[in-house]
Amino acid sequence: MRTIVLTGGGSGGHIIPNIALLPYLKQHFDNIYYVGEKGGMEEKIANANDIPFFPIRAVKLDRVKLLRNIKIPFLLPKFIAEGVELLERLNADVVFSKGGYVSLPITYACKKLKIPYIIHESDKSLGVANKLAQKNASKIITSDESCNKNNKYITLGSPIRDEILCGNPSKIGTNLKLDNKPNILVVGGSLGAKAINDCVVSSLGSLTKKFNVIHLTGKGKLPNVKMNGYYPIEYADNIGDYYATASIVIARAGAGVITELQAIGLRSILIPLPESASRGDQMENAKKSNFTVIRQEDLTPELLLDKINLTLASPKPISNYDRETPQKIVDQILLCIK
Repeated sequence: MRTIVLTGGGSGGHIIPNIALLPYLKQHFDNIYYVGEKGGMEEKIANANDIPFFPIRAVKLDRVKLLRNIKIPFLLPKFIAEGVELLERLNADVVFSKGGYVSLPITYACKKLKIPYIIHESDKSLGVANKLAQKNASKIITSDESCNKNNKYITLGSPIRDEILCGNPSKIGTNLKLDNKPNILVVGGSLGAKAINDCVVSSLGSLTKKFNVIHLTGKGKLPNVKMNGYYPIEYADNIGDYYATASIVIARAGAGVITELQAIGLRSILIPLPESASRGDQMENAKKSNFTVIRQEDLTPELLLDKINLTLASPKPISNYDRETPQKIVDQILLCIK
């Protein structure tokens, strides 16, 4: 019996690509387990997809309060030891890691147990956890060739769920009772985005004259605003249906959402997370996309409305997604255990 362990967490971009592989992994593995942080988004998503979930402790790099990182060398060995015990208990044949700080104890545990592991990077450059894990990985799958260093790297892109490509707009239009105007879909990411949320709310007076505004705000971030043409929602599991009803999307610039928007060919405006609040990966992703980009530092209601009008007047993007991507990734996983 073959067993694969999936890991990765902290945000949807480190989790959802794992879920996209499930239909293909089930053809080759008897057991599929997910390892992540207890109470994290990965636990909820794993449970929703009927994947047995096992918690692991991990320590996150603090990019703001740097002194907090002093504890990392003391805690990480303990968490790696717990990862070793867990992988032995699960009898793992292979591990597939999407990165994020929660993946590090598991990839380091793989090294100790000599279990092959594959890491996948959706961004245009490797994240911190993947950088640390790359040396002993059996294979590093990337979305951009600029990441590649040697023949251990292979560029296959990021997998997306099949339902993203076949959304049903009638489900959204009927539920929300949308009127006959173009639809703006605002997606702040799985954790929400305060700067985008605030700007959209400030712009509603102008936006709702011409558009329906469907606003996925993030958990616990619904604004206290009621207005005709404005539809705030915390979170949506059926994002493919929302994409299908959208004339234009306003989003952060995570690699996952860019891959989805490019796959569908949706007019989009990206507002990357500033470099001061990240490692600069979202700005890098945005620059390499074919979408309109607004720096968060420049974001105003007036600029947002201007860019919406210009983007809607531009040609619709052409889809560049290879539908064989999930199968190609699973093929690489199988090669590593053969």
